[in-house]
Amino acid sequence: MIVTARSIAPVLLALSLASTAAQAEIHKCRQGDRVIYQENPCPSGSLPLAAPAVQPQPSAFEVEEARIRAKNDLDAAEALRKREEKTTKAQERSRAQAGKQEADCARLLDKIEQAEAKAKPGKKTTLKSDQRKYQKACGPL
Repeated sequence: MIVTARSIAPVLLALSLASTAAQAEIHKCRQGDRVIYQENPCPSGSLPLAAPAVQPQPSAFEVEEARIRAKNDLDAAEALRKREEKTTKAQERSRAQAGKQEADCARLLDKIEQAEAKAKPGKKTTLKSDQRKYQKACGPL
């Protein structure tokens, strides 16, 4: 098939008309309670409204900038999560240590009280080491 200028002309004309139709103006009209969007001007008896604003597409630079911002935000959120997790683990360790120390103090105090109860009046007891341990770890008796 031989392509000539005469056979291409109708195709080019159709393409040019299609591109202008794709860029047609949009009219927003109110008819009673309904809002209508159409390519033709509003019919009589309807109220013309402001046409919707066409949002421009972001440039490649804006898209890349938004992608980088999102990545940085995700990295910052992950760092915050890790810091909070580390703080939580430290608090749990601290509570566990405090609970262990409290149990050790209770055990030492019970041992001291039992030894004092068994001691005979007027006789010297040898509880000094346990009393020193208690005072060092738990405070005054």
